[in-house]
Amino acid sequence: MSLYRKMQGYASSEPLRLHTPGHKGALSKVDLTELTDDSFPSDDLVRAQAYAAEVFGARHARFLCGGSSQGVKSAVFYAGANAVVDVNSHRSVFDGFILSGKRCVTAGERGGVRPLTVEQIDEKLTADIGAVIITSPTYYGYSADVNGIAEYCKRKGLMFIIDGAHGAHFGFSEHLPKSFAGACDICNVSAHKTLFALTQSALLFDNLSDENSAKLGDAVDVMGSTSPSYLLYASIEYAVDKLAAVETRAAYDALYAPIESIKSDFAFLKNDDFTRLVLDCGAEGVDAKKLNDELIRRGVYSEMVDGRHIVFIFTAADSEGGVARLAAALDNGLRKLK
Repeated sequence: MSLYRKMQGYASSEPLRLHTPGHKGALSKVDLTELTDDSFPSDDLVRAQAYAAEVFGARHARFLCGGSSQGVKSAVFYAGANAVVDVNSHRSVFDGFILSGKRCVTAGERGGVRPLTVEQIDEKLTADIGAVIITSPTYYGYSADVNGIAEYCKRKGLMFIIDGAHGAHFGFSEHLPKSFAGACDICNVSAHKTLFALTQSALLFDNLSDENSAKLGDAVDVMGSTSPSYLLYASIEYAVDKLAAVETRAAYDALYAPIESIKSDFAFLKNDDFTRLVLDCGAEGVDAKKLNDELIRRGVYSEMVDGRHIVFIFTAADSEGGVARLAAALDNGLRKLK
């Protein structure tokens, strides 16, 4: 936690703040900009990013305060190539192609819950394609055959990019899929979605040469702010430290059995991420929005509702009591609607 310790140290010295931000510590005493005595951030950010790369098993890591959207657009812009992409990709993927001036060819089933397969990618591959961009895991908790796609891309000479926004926690419990950070050329994860980090914080990993990683860094700078939030950076550092701790693995272990139990009681999809509960309201015979409204009346707020599904996300910050509360709310809500 070197970044946050530096921020606390500065705040506790009761300095005369004749620098930005304009609230001068009123909103948060540790909301800092770079200091002109070179004491902050010094090399603390560099070391924190190197540690994150080590923890996730990638060659390089960068902290982002523009969310995974910044990371995705940076990767597409850096690649500078036409690509096969998932038709259900996040809008940041398509924004990246607008910015890069390159062309994307969509593959997969529109509105589907599963990621692209090697076969679907191969169907769309033409001579002018230089990259493949997949979403894994999907919003619905399904993971792609990352190793299989990586082998395919290597054989075909394609850059392999993963939008892994919802998989930052992968690899940190025996009940979860393996981390994909070391299995592709570039990937992003949203620290704020499933880790102990503030909203808009994310990480961008790559396994490029140092020279090419620096070029990717240039793209990150183009897509980001020249005034990054060190509050967000510090929260990413905290999230990485927390993720690597044994307590986090224990928290996932404690959630596993209760979540698997609730999945057997309701029509949840059999996905790859046990912490992402996706209720198939069609299979339950109820309207997704109406059930979600019933849950809200009972103080339970979901992550997302589409025409058929409701998505709930549990993390290591949740408890068994939360699982029980969701089960009770679902039981009561379904009883009322059926």
